[in-house]
Formats: sequence, C-alpha cells, structure tokens
Amino acid sequence: MIKTTAMNEVQVRTVMEEYIGKRKVAKVTEEILEVMQEESKHTHKGKAFYIHTDEAGALVLTAESVIEGQVKQILTSWLEDDEVEDCLRQLMGEHPVNSDVGFETIMVEGSGSGYYTELMKHTPQNDRERDFMKTLEVAINSKVESFRVPVNDPSIDMNGKLQFVSGFKPAVGYSYNELEKLAKENGVHLGTKNEYCLFLGTIIIRLMAEGWSENDAWKAVCCDSKKLGHYSNSEDAKNDFEPTGSRMIAGKCDLANAYKILAKDEKAGGFWLAGGFCNCDGYVIPLAGLDLNNDCDNHCNYGVGWFVL
Repeated sequence: MIKTTAMNEVQVRTVMEEYIGKRKVAKVTEEILEVMQEESKHTHKGKAFYIHTDEAGALVLTAESVIEGQVKQILTSWLEDDEVEDCLRQLMGEHPVNSDVGFETIMVEGSGSGYYTELMKHTPQNDRERDFMKTLEVAINSKVESFRVPVNDPSIDMNGKLQFVSGFKPAVGYSYNELEKLAKENGVHLGTKNEYCLFLGTIIIRLMAEGWSENDAWKAVCCDSKKLGHYSNSEDAKNDFEPTGSRMIAGKCDLANAYKILAKDEKAGGFWLAGGFCNCDGYVIPLAGLDLNNDCDNHCNYGVGWFVL
C-alpha cells in the first residue's frame, strides 16, 4: 500500500507565490496546509482512496478527496475567478478523469509555471543526476506548455483504436511511423524529449510528496528505477509485459515495463527511446535513460508510444 501525503510547505508556497506574490503568501500557505494535512491519499492494488478525520475524530475512508472543495474555497477568496482552477490543479497534484477524453490523466505543468524551481536546487550526487538536471534545465527554458499524460500506457481495442485503460497488453510492436499515424487518428501526439523531462521532474516532486527523500527520489528516476516500475530486477518481476495499469506510483502506472517512444527530434536526427523495459539483460536503463533511434520503419517489440495531450 502506498500513502501519498499532502504537498509540503515549500511546494505550496512556490505555487501560491506565482499567484499572489510574497507579501501575503505565508498566511495563505498556512490556511491551505491546515486543510490538506487533514487528509491522506493511499493506493492499494492500483486503486486510490482517501482517509480523513471527521468532526468526531473518527477516521473516514472515501473514494474521492473531500478537501479539494475546501482548498478551492480558500483560493476563491484570494484569487481572480480565472486563476482558481489552474491553481487548484497544481496544488492537488492530480488531474481527474477528463470528460473530453474519457480516461484518467495526470497534469504536467509547463516550464513557465514555477513548479520546478525547488527541484533545480538539488545537488546532483553523480553524473547521471547531473546529466538529467542539464536536460531538465533545457526543457524548463524551452517554454513547454502544460500537458496531460494518460495514467495507463496505451493498448489497442477491438477496433484497432488506442485506449488507455487497465488490464490489457501494452501496444508494443509498432514502428515510429505507425505510432504517428495512430496518434493523429486518436487525437493525441507523441511527447517530446522536453515534455518527457518535465514529466520526470513531476514524478520526482510527487515521490517527495509521498515521503521519499530528495536524494532517493532523484536516484530512483536517474540511476536505479527498479522500485518505480517493472524491470527484470524489480520485485515480483515477470518474464513478459505486465498488463496496463500495473504498479501505480506517484499517480502513474506502467513506468518502465516497455520503452517509451518519444517524438522525432529533428535536431538530433531521430526519435528517442526513453527508460527501459521489463526483460532486458545486463544493464537496466533507468527512467531518465534516453537512446536515439533513426529507423522510423522498424517495429519496436519492446516499446510503446508515449502519447500525451
């Protein structure tokens, strides 16, 4: 079972400073934290639930958060109407099932949001962390807009369409050109290298919100990701792909299990394969690992398209 605690004071303060500046931020941060700390999120077998204390002091379990409305009330008294929803999304950290797309996603904040400010203060512990910090800095300076990532990896339904649901074999075995065609037909696109770096930055922030230390979260993403997804050296590893919707952590399922195929990078001269997969021999590539490939017609039997919207 995984417990997700509320955002810490620094994270809440960073978000709120973007909206109201430093003069009043301490008071608002205190109000928001007081509410957020009354509830904890837990995940069991891929399903999320929430526990909070009622007025009588008893613990109550619910399928949905009961504090989101309270946080929204606080924001409404401090922010303009058109700012409330965006700020609330950043504070709550999750993007719910979206009626426009019909599947669950998580929001990745754009590079200009200030969301990654504290992350960039990290002192790298080794070359891999230093390399990722450099690529993350490039992404932050590239003016990437906010986007959404499906919680589950893609699979294919009976009509040959993309779906992002639990319990299916991931959609491996497609070439880059075929994935681009699938993306256009299904209203999504292959995420770029910069988007993927911001996504991993979001994962690190979420891990720390779940109680991981800063160093452990960075190490898990950049150096040794076996606790984050399905690798040959992960606990309870299989000899084949796990079904989609497996091993949820930091709000995302299917980290690793299959390579993630990113969008074509014209400057680099190919497209990127990100992370590792479930049954590789020898060196296990961490989530931050990136490998350039230029064969757009070759079928990748170990990778899925990393689709975003």
